[in-house]
Amino acid sequence: MSFPLLRLPCLALEEVLKNFNPKEILFLVQTSLRTRRRVSRLKPISIKVLIVDGMISSYAAILCKDEDTFRIKTYTRGVSFNSSWRFQTVVPVRYEENALVSRWTQKGIAFQEILDFLNEIFRIKDVSFDVKEDSSYLALHILERCVSQNLKIGSVDWPLFSGSNETVERIFMASKGAYHLNIQGYNSSPIRFNHFHLFRMNRLRIGNASWMTLENIVALRNCKRIRLGCAWDHVSDVNTILREFMKNPGELQELQMSCHYANKLEEMVEGLNIFRSEEENAMRNQKYWFTGRNGIRFSATMERMTEIVIKRET
Repeated sequence: MSFPLLRLPCLALEEVLKNFNPKEILFLVQTSLRTRRRVSRLKPISIKVLIVDGMISSYAAILCKDEDTFRIKTYTRGVSFNSSWRFQTVVPVRYEENALVSRWTQKGIAFQEILDFLNEIFRIKDVSFDVKEDSSYLALHILERCVSQNLKIGSVDWPLFSGSNETVERIFMASKGAYHLNIQGYNSSPIRFNHFHLFRMNRLRIGNASWMTLENIVALRNCKRIRLGCAWDHVSDVNTILREFMKNPGELQELQMSCHYANKLEEMVEGLNIFRSEEENAMRNQKYWFTGRNGIRFSATMERMTEIVIKRET
């Protein structure tokens, strides 16, 4: 099939390849090195890549138009392989319905070569990470490598992590350009990270943020939607945070902060420029509206007795 295609001029070939799906293009470029070189010069379609690193299953998923179209699974054991594919090196493979199962000597090498191969053939919009293992230094290494290659980071989903403060800082620095970051928390103590002002995320969630300082939380003002678990201990902390956001809200659209015990909302908003309030009843929770600098309006309410929700009013 590749030989008639190779006779087409570049523009015509590019138009034809735009009608192929990623799986078809991947199989096409394995037919010959000449085909691979021609397709790599054209990069006919854009894709997103999801790296899943788990104990049982690890793979790179290729997403086109936000649909999971093809997966390249990685294994370091197994013998039931009946073909081979060339990435940077040639590796044994077998085909499944919507996946390629590949065998490698090391999982780290697998992800590096797969990403390099996909970046050679396609235009990669962004790379996302779904990390299943608690202490995946491999995922961190691949994440940092993507950043060094100027690949855009989409979302990063990380479980509870056990590691040094240096490792925690590396995770945050490598993730700072992501659209979405979801981290359950860390078993490290103490944790120090003072570069949250670099974050520009659409969504940020930290499941256990008890280690974060007031300055850390305020520095997140350029993230749009933030959810922090166990983020505050005292009413005065919340009041200080709200005052700082009213001075300079940045890009903040919504902030949710929770604690293990209840507090009174009226004490948290004390001293703010409140222009409206609603008392709690059977249909709604207590709610306050207040104005910050430049007339930007926010609301604050308590949900489930232990979570304060601050929203920018549009």
